[in-house]
Amino acid sequence: MQEHVDVVGVTPVQGVGIPITRVPANVQVFDQSDVARAPAGDGASFLAGRATSVQINEAQGGTFQPDVVFRGFVASPLLGASEGLAVYVDGVRANDPFGDTIAWDVLPDAAIAGLAIVPGSNPLFGLNALGGAVSLRTKDGFDFASERFTFTTGSFGRQRVDGESGGNAGAFGYYVSGSFTQDDGWRDFSPSTVRRLFGDISWRGSESSVDISVAVASNALTGNGTAPLTLLADDRASVFTHPDEADNDVTLLTTRMRRSTGAGSLLEGVVYYRYSTLATFNGDAAGQVDGDAGEALFDATNNRSRTRGHGVGGTGQWTRVGQFVGRDNHFVAAMGMDASTTKFGSATEFATLTSDRGTIGSGVFDEDAAVDLRSRSVTMSASASETWSLTPRLTLSAAARFNWTAVELRDQIGTELNGDHTFARVNPSVGLTFQWHPRVNVYGSYGESSRVPSPVELTCADPEDPCRLPNAFVSDPPLNQIVARTWEAGARGRRGPVEWSSAAFLSEATDDIIFVSSGARRGEGHFTNVERTRRAGVETSVEVGLPGRVAAFGSYTLQRATFGTDLRLASVVHPDAVDSEIEVPAGSRIPGIPVHSGKAGISWAITSRIMAGAQLVAQSGAFFRGDEPNLLPEVPGFARLDLQARYRIDRRVSIIGHLQNALDHDYSTFGALGDASLIGDDDPRFLSPGQPRGIWAGVEVGF
Repeated sequence: MQEHVDVVGVTPVQGVGIPITRVPANVQVFDQSDVARAPAGDGASFLAGRATSVQINEAQGGTFQPDVVFRGFVASPLLGASEGLAVYVDGVRANDPFGDTIAWDVLPDAAIAGLAIVPGSNPLFGLNALGGAVSLRTKDGFDFASERFTFTTGSFGRQRVDGESGGNAGAFGYYVSGSFTQDDGWRDFSPSTVRRLFGDISWRGSESSVDISVAVASNALTGNGTAPLTLLADDRASVFTHPDEADNDVTLLTTRMRRSTGAGSLLEGVVYYRYSTLATFNGDAAGQVDGDAGEALFDATNNRSRTRGHGVGGTGQWTRVGQFVGRDNHFVAAMGMDASTTKFGSATEFATLTSDRGTIGSGVFDEDAAVDLRSRSVTMSASASETWSLTPRLTLSAAARFNWTAVELRDQIGTELNGDHTFARVNPSVGLTFQWHPRVNVYGSYGESSRVPSPVELTCADPEDPCRLPNAFVSDPPLNQIVARTWEAGARGRRGPVEWSSAAFLSEATDDIIFVSSGARRGEGHFTNVERTRRAGVETSVEVGLPGRVAAFGSYTLQRATFGTDLRLASVVHPDAVDSEIEVPAGSRIPGIPVHSGKAGISWAITSRIMAGAQLVAQSGAFFRGDEPNLLPEVPGFARLDLQARYRIDRRVSIIGHLQNALDHDYSTFGALGDASLIGDDDPRFLSPGQPRGIWAGVEVGF
């Protein structure tokens, strides 16, 4: 029997894939059937429960705004995270140009046809791929030709409706999917609504193809963040202050074209237009504030912001597959351009706290805190990669990418935020794979990647004037671009139904950008360059699949993410700070990243009608953000068990069920330091509690 071989796209545009045995990295590839088995069916939750070396930090304390952490690098929807992963959808970079953030809630999760995690500092995935890249491919009417409708309801008032339809007739195909979720939230004052729509029109010719797709999201999210330990001890659902709301609207229009030019050559192009708006409303305690020349005193603020962005861009790519000096050869060359314009405005209204720590606005605004900023950024790139079989068993890979970025900042109120910044760099990579045995493949690689400071980081880099993200900016001391260098070596293999992989990695980043908690309030601080950070570890995974009966997997990661140099950081709330500063010795662990993590799962077809599954996710403790010197106890580790079941009534109708946190374990995925004096507490530790036990059931109808 011929064994299955995964094929991997070596660039975001996918192109002509190559066998994974010729890729010198521990690439993880999943198809739509893998993603569909995830309880929530979305990309972030799938990565959290299935992908090796991935963890979730629920820093915002909500269901729909997770930080995805891979090998110690973060892809977060929140300003203030040290972004280090690139995310692509159909070859279009999804990182927001203003802050490099990733809004997981707007990605077309129901439309995911495939997903790949490309680890390491791979230059071909452009800016922000410091620790890796996540590449999503959406469905079309040729790989999904049916209809499906799903409705689920259950705990926390959560109701979700999903529908999708696809088909083709000759050369033309269509696909459309929609999703609506209403959630009251399991924490107090935490309702959310998520609306997403995706559509694709396809044409397939003998030598060419065209896809035009549109993704639309309009979401109202509430995530009330961390809360003091003592407050959570009384009630795990409690929040510190509220509200903390985000209205996120995104429209992405993409056109993809492919044409085979014969003799193993393929031309591809991707062009896109993106429009987005993000409006936030945050109620915060503020101590006693003089609102108007001593006439009134207020103990809170309402912080409002609005970010409106336009982005356009495109990539052209040429692939040549054939022979070079009598050996298999795979060559790719590409050029691209991305441009964006963002308007950001914020205002701070004086307010008073209610008995439940909500806020009531006064109509009086702090004129000194107003921000009106326009930013423009342009990135030009050119890249090339070569994969050449030196011998039938030994393959050489080499690549390089040139990036040039210009960032322009213009203050619309004064001149303090004005700035012009230009960054340029060539990032290389090289690697070897060797088929040591018919069932064992070994590899080694080295790669470099970079990330330029985003506009929000450049305007929030002054330790003398911390900013309250995302609602206040200050003048912009220059920040350097981050450069990450990754070494990786590993082995993988397959024997019968068992597939395994093991890898060791070391990533060193120079001028890493971190957010320092230098203010008294949660989320208040500034961005700064750190001379060196280091992330090193080993990861291993195994999968077992018996067709039609049992599928199981397990993975384990040991990693250490540390500061590579001595630091002195501003810190107002750390109990060991001296003169509002704290010493961080080299070797201290970076907060929020556990040393040990693992996951395991099984899916079992008990009968032809009954399917059951279980999934276990576990990780060790991690330090609080703000405790960079590792002086306080860690956020405790945890293990969470989830269960799923499906009963097929007939070939069209199934009953589905999902039990999350089946043992109802109290756990937290993230912690940060803050000022809890509002509730008479001098303990600065705040936690983001994990979701308690929840159960959902529903019906799925296919046609």
